[in-house]
Amino acid sequence: MWNKSKIQNLISAIVCRQVKSEGELEDCYRIRKQVFVEEQNLFARTDRDRYDKRAIHIAAFQGGRIIGTVRVYEEGRGIWFGGRLAVLKGFRGRAGRLLIEKAVEIAQANNAKRFFAYIQVRNVLFFKRCGWSKAGEVFNYHGAPHQLMEAELKKGFQGSRGQVNRRKEFRIQKSESRR
Repeated sequence: MWNKSKIQNLISAIVCRQVKSEGELEDCYRIRKQVFVEEQNLFARTDRDRYDKRAIHIAAFQGGRIIGTVRVYEEGRGIWFGGRLAVLKGFRGRAGRLLIEKAVEIAQANNAKRFFAYIQVRNVLFFKRCGWSKAGEVFNYHGAPHQLMEAELKKGFQGSRGQVNRRKEFRIQKSESRR
């Protein structure tokens, strides 16, 4: 029988981390397709693009199941972008906030000087509550209005490229799974 305390425990058990396997990455792509292709109709068949191969993909887990995802990547020296934040219906809100926080943490750990994202206008207030601010004009992206926003990075944060192991960890996991 489900009671309020069991539900609270499930909600609080959301963990966000970098994906570690090809299977986890495929689950993230499935969630993105569900949100951006099927629900929002932003893309015809897929939302995958050239940034996916070099991005650090982050997943939100609850009870061993991936319920959301976001990616981060470096665009230039110290300039990082986040994108493709997608969370399954029923898990939006808290999982989204935790994914945003993990994305900022990973960008900072990789020596980000600035961290940006193109946000759907309907989500701007949510990002403002997460400490982000507008950084440009509204423009249309695949028929939906988007706002360039910038995260407030922690002053004095000492990132280290070795702290977050970019794609190396994923490659190790993948090669070990072949054995």
